[in-house]
Amino acid sequence: MGTARAGIKHSGKKDLLVVYFEKPVLVSAVYTKNHFKASSVIYSKGLTDKRNLFRAFVVNSGNANCGTGKEGLKHAQMMAQRVAQNLGIKPEEVLVFSTGLIGALLPIGNVLEGIDKACSELKPLNLREASEVISTTDRFPKYAQRDYAFGFGKGAGMIHPNMGTMLAYIFTPAKLTFDTLREIHLRVTEKTFNSITVDGCTSTNDSFLLISLGEEEIPVEKIEKDTFEVAKKISKLIVADGEGATKIGIIEVVNAKSEEKAKALAERVATSQLVKTALFGCDPNWGRIAQAVGSLPQYPIDPDRLD
Repeated sequence: MGTARAGIKHSGKKDLLVVYFEKPVLVSAVYTKNHFKASSVIYSKGLTDKRNLFRAFVVNSGNANCGTGKEGLKHAQMMAQRVAQNLGIKPEEVLVFSTGLIGALLPIGNVLEGIDKACSELKPLNLREASEVISTTDRFPKYAQRDYAFGFGKGAGMIHPNMGTMLAYIFTPAKLTFDTLREIHLRVTEKTFNSITVDGCTSTNDSFLLISLGEEEIPVEKIEKDTFEVAKKISKLIVADGEGATKIGIIEVVNAKSEEKAKALAERVATSQLVKTALFGCDPNWGRIAQAVGSLPQYPIDPDRLD
């Protein structure tokens, strides 16, 4: 990895990260379902829809490169080209990600100079430092490691499923087929980043990569277990760091007829402003939870069976 100060963040802190792989790695990617997507998401999704082997990715923080039209898309392409030029790889082998303020163009000259610097000072991946570099309003870094998976991420505001509002990158040393990697990725995403909320707002820049480094044969169940644990840890850290958050709530739905119904009920409770104010005020007002549960027309409940 390489890092740099590209002059995007007003604080003067590092705001550019390049992660490079010495050989092609297998990548599964999921992105925001918000229709108002950032230019970097449009660019990278265009690549991952067509191929799954990559050599590098670059992340800038402090500017979302969103709502920037054709110029923003051109800037994302320029970032990939500059990384490729520095590392001697193809532009289509480089993914691009951005996070930060929506609606402003990147200071692309500074960003390209930052890429040059980051690529000239590559070193082994440091999860904590990588998370700090891509952070925006985060109060602390988000990273985790298990035997067969490790990763880092960021996120504190615009946190809601589809995906969660964040960037996250998880790596496994395992040799996998793309189909197996994808299946693990989608299951883990649904159970972790697609199951958290802070403010009910789905970000324009959400991206989550699961990367197979192809180094060793590992039982699939061990890979999925550790990938899930890493994603769960990072997602909980994102919730704990929610902008203005003072409490963490875990919603459990027991004996629902389907996972779909359970998730819908849990999400309704989790996004209820009345439930949130009760938690903030340390007021165990169960009536607010009952109100939320009973407000889903597609999933009617029997009040007489309320325990």
